[in-house]
Amino acid sequence: MKGVVKVESTVNVIGKVRSFTVLGDPGCDGLGVEIMTTFSKAMNCAEADFKIILGDLVPFGLEEFYKHISGIINDISGNPVYSLCGNHDTEYYGQYFGLKNYLLVNEDMLIVVLDNSKRKFDEATLDFCAASLRDHRRKNILVLFHIPPPTQFSSNSMKREEWDRIRTVMAPYREDIRYILAGHVHSYFEDDVDGFKVVVSGGGGARLDFFGGLPDKKNSFHHVLQFSFDEQGILKYRFVSLADIPYDRESKNEKVRQLLEAAFQYEAASYTRFQFFAQDAYEKGFSGIEKLFRAFSKSAYYHAKNYFSVLNKMGSIENNLKDSVRFEKMDLDTLKAAYLPQTLEVHSSLAYYGFYEAYEAKKKNFDLLPEAIKSYESGEDIKPQDLYVCTSCGNMRSADAAPDHCHICGAPPDKIIKI
Repeated sequence: MKGVVKVESTVNVIGKVRSFTVLGDPGCDGLGVEIMTTFSKAMNCAEADFKIILGDLVPFGLEEFYKHISGIINDISGNPVYSLCGNHDTEYYGQYFGLKNYLLVNEDMLIVVLDNSKRKFDEATLDFCAASLRDHRRKNILVLFHIPPPTQFSSNSMKREEWDRIRTVMAPYREDIRYILAGHVHSYFEDDVDGFKVVVSGGGGARLDFFGGLPDKKNSFHHVLQFSFDEQGILKYRFVSLADIPYDRESKNEKVRQLLEAAFQYEAASYTRFQFFAQDAYEKGFSGIEKLFRAFSKSAYYHAKNYFSVLNKMGSIENNLKDSVRFEKMDLDTLKAAYLPQTLEVHSSLAYYGFYEAYEAKKKNFDLLPEAIKSYESGEDIKPQDLYVCTSCGNMRSADAAPDHCHICGAPPDKIIKI
């Protein structure tokens, strides 16, 4: 079996398990292409006998969203996918994913899935939890629900009195409950809450919550948790970042890749073209038309970004820096070896001048990228500096103060902008 498991029995006996993955909150931020690309990575990033999604599969209860996310799971996942109900999973959850309270059990472990999507456990859910722990006790128990208990990291949790209710039910089995898993908070952290090890994982696609900053590099990435057994048969997990994991299913199909490349190039060009049109309208005093062009430009930008994501072009910061070096070097070589001599040969002075300005600007700026790579590889950001760009020729330079003119085209300081 592969794809969505519509759970129809409260007790589900599963076979021997080597490993499984858990991920949270793929859909509550919308089911846009970029988010679904991250989700697709999560569906394929690790070997697993099955997967569990910790809720919020859809942004809200429109049936079309359930069809969409189910279709992606069925198409992409090569193994069974279980889920639990999140606060965004309102109408149609049961129709597509089945019961909200159920358990998975074999000789080695017990996974208890509970519904607290409304920030509370009803009496039937508490009774189900108590019966599951009593009747199917194992040395490895996981308890899963969407809204996390109160922790030291995030206030976006259930109320303390609600936690006390479920904690009381679980207390006799504390030594066997390896982890309590929750989603809802779009981040990753582990905490000890009244003697229970609580792991919150909401990095399956939605925007990440950094609590006002980045706790560390690991926590700044989308991720899954991969569970397996150690040599003593105890269930453990490891954090798997999606930052450098490719998703290349579409790009491996030559026809699809060509369509995506063409669409990306068109939308990227449209983004720039509409910016030009907007600037022209602004300079001529047509503010309404300027706004229209800027909206079209922004729309084209996000279309291009989506195609870029599906093509697996977005990598880690290090890979993006190295790709930038490669592309800039390629552009410099092409300008020098082909564009400049060919336009000079046919006396196309205006085109030659455009290529010359770009070549000189790129040549002066090129060393900034290797310096940034060196800093990043040492674990440091580059030192913040003032960067200035000439709006006439595109020349860029770093300086302590605004230049009195562009050193390539001679433009005055009012045509040089500070980044």
